[in-house]
Parts: sequence; C-alpha cells; structure tokens
Amino acid sequence: MELVIFSALEGLPAPLEQYRDLAILAPSRLDQVARLLDGPQAPDALYLDDTRGASLPELWQAITAARRIGVRVLVNFSGPARGALNDALGAGIPAIAERDPAAVAAWIGAQLGLRHSAGSSRLAVVAVGAAKGGIGKTFATCVLAEGARRRGLRVLVWDSDISNPGLVPAFRVPSSAPSYLHLIQRGPAHWNATGIQPFIYQPEHTRGTATGWGPIDFLIGSHAVARAENDVRLPDWQGFYQGVSALEGYDLLLVDTPPDYLRRPYATHVLLSGGTVVLPAPPGARERMGVGHLLEHLSEHAPERLEHCALLFMEPERGVTATVGEVAALFARRYPRVPTLGMLPRAPRLASLADEHDGYISMLDIGPHSPFAAAVHRAVDALCARLGISPALPMPRSSILARLRSRISEARPGQPIAQAT
Repeated sequence: MELVIFSALEGLPAPLEQYRDLAILAPSRLDQVARLLDGPQAPDALYLDDTRGASLPELWQAITAARRIGVRVLVNFSGPARGALNDALGAGIPAIAERDPAAVAAWIGAQLGLRHSAGSSRLAVVAVGAAKGGIGKTFATCVLAEGARRRGLRVLVWDSDISNPGLVPAFRVPSSAPSYLHLIQRGPAHWNATGIQPFIYQPEHTRGTATGWGPIDFLIGSHAVARAENDVRLPDWQGFYQGVSALEGYDLLLVDTPPDYLRRPYATHVLLSGGTVVLPAPPGARERMGVGHLLEHLSEHAPERLEHCALLFMEPERGVTATVGEVAALFARRYPRVPTLGMLPRAPRLASLADEHDGYISMLDIGPHSPFAAAVHRAVDALCARLGISPALPMPRSSILARLRSRISEARPGQPIAQAT
C-alpha cells in the first residue's frame, strides 16, 4: 500500500515505517501532493494534518481531489483547522485531533488495516544516495565495494536504480545475468532467502581470493534503461528490501539508490530501518545543492537518525572554483550531526584505464599505491568504524617507495597497467 502523508508532525514517519507492506511518500508542499494524485499511478491513501501551515481551503482542495479519484483520505485537525473536524466526520472522512506521533501512527495503521513487520536487518546496510543524477553515486558504490572486499568483507551490491543501471557497465555485468525484477513480479511469497538466492549474480572477477579478500555479489535490476512496465512500486521495493536485508552470508549490503528521492525514497527507508546513508558530495554549486536537498529531506523525515548519514567528499573537477574545505565547512555548520568519510581525489588516468580495459578491473588494481587508493581505504575504514564492523584484514598501506613508483607510473601515460597486490 502506498500512503502519502502531508505533515510536519515530528516523529511520525518512524512508527509508520514499521508497518508491513506500507510505502510512505512525504511531500512537503501541497502542489507536490497534487502532482502525486495526478500521476499515472495514484497512491492508495492520503493523510493530511494542519501542522504545515496550509490554509483550510487548500487542505479541502487536496481532500476533494483525492476522494474524486478514489484515494482513501485520513485527516488530523488538532491545530488551526480543529474547527473543521466535525465537517470532515460529517463528510464520512476518518478524522482525529491528536498531536502524539505514536498515537497518530497507530490510528493510521488501524484505519488502513496494517500489520507491523517482524524482524530487522541482520547485516550492515548502506544506501548510497543523491538528489540528482551525475553526482558520483554509482562511482562511490563501486569504490566502496572494492575497498570493503579488500578488508575481507563479503559484499552484496543491490542496483536499485533501474532507470539508469550504472553498475552494469561499471562491473561488466553481462546481459545473461539474472534480473531480480522477474522475482518481484512473482510476489511477496518469493521474497525470501530461498527465492532471492538464484537471482544473485556471482561473477568470477569479483570472487574471494587466497589473500583473504571477500567477494562482491550483485542484485541486478535492468541491463539497459528500464521500460515503464518494469518499474517497481514502492511497496514492492520495501517488501523486497525485507527479504534482501535478512540474507545471510554477507557482511555488507550496498544499495545504489535512484535520485528521485520523493517518489522513490529508498535511502530514507534504509535510514529509518536502521541502516546508514552515504552521500557523495562534489563541491560544485549544483552538486552541493542536490546534497543539501536530500539532507533536508532526511532531516525532516528521519531527524533522530541523521547521525547515521555520512558525506563522502570528492575533489572538484577542473574549472570548479569551490574547494572541498570550503564546502565541508558549510555542511558542518548546517548539519553538525552528519560526519564525513573523507575525500576522494580525482584520478582521471586510473578511471580511463579501468574503463578501456578489456574486461573488468578496478581502479584500485591499476593504482594500488596511488593517493586515490589510499583515500578509498581511509573512507572504507571510517565507514566500518561507523557501522561497528571489524574487518578481517587490516587497512592496506603502501611504503614511500611504492607510492613514489605509483606517481611516476601515473605521470607516464604509456606505462602498462600495474598488477594488483
């Protein structure tokens, strides 16, 4: 069931997230509510209250529009609109006057006939999120996965951004790899370990090694830009998440999320379910604005979980005048509870060599002693500390001579690719 809540009642989303098969959309403006109602797939229910300062005529307009298309409406008039409570009840609309978020959530659950979910995530779950495309989200997912496996962690990467499946070309996933979209179509009865396991892609080029490196496995959605009929409804995604997050045999689940955080609030769901959200943060004006938008969204809908978010800064591209230090200071003042994992330097030669290589190879394989590799290892170490994970292998380190040789090699474009160590 898909529920739209229009409310500024602090602490309301968290207890609602505990209901089974409930997907929550939480727009902050009534015009966004109107767009959701006018969309190709209307929500199942709409909850409104008077905590956002909208006028009573505006609220009634949204209520009327929802009822006109058959959407169930629940209202909570406990403030300025309290005088209209009897009018709502007289019109046959379920209505209360309540300020306690737990009581409101329980009332919503009872009205919609919902049941609480059982169990919780048993492995560390990290959603890599962004509020706009092209911000480095998939890139961050790739390097965190490769860095984690070098610490001996068993990693499962879930490509949930089916509109732009960047992990497919990055990891050279063939079209013959299974797609979990087929499993979602089979229904909730199959969203368990037994049903999910055959849809996990286990490539040879990311297997565990004799040196103790862990494997990277994948849940792939689409191998190309997905068609509209392959879209996943939010309740289905959240139900499938329950099954994936309960899988055994992995230490870390990395979820590459789509940038449409209002319609597909996957990162918000992971955060509210006890997971962590990593936000790649290039210092460019548009990029940092996108990061700020998502942090505002998370601050509003999961304020008690904000310290479980983390920023991963990226060195600016050529021509960008803002520095990481300046932008980091801005975020530290605005969001003091959000820590950082460090900064990834630009390594265009390593990235190009990895892209052009015949088959999959990681940038950490090409430049194992590069400043980029060192930054990735530090970021993974910081992430493990925040997750409470004790890796089986120590953080890789390089001697001064190895780093010097790496820099000389990077300065000579004709040099062969370095072997992994």
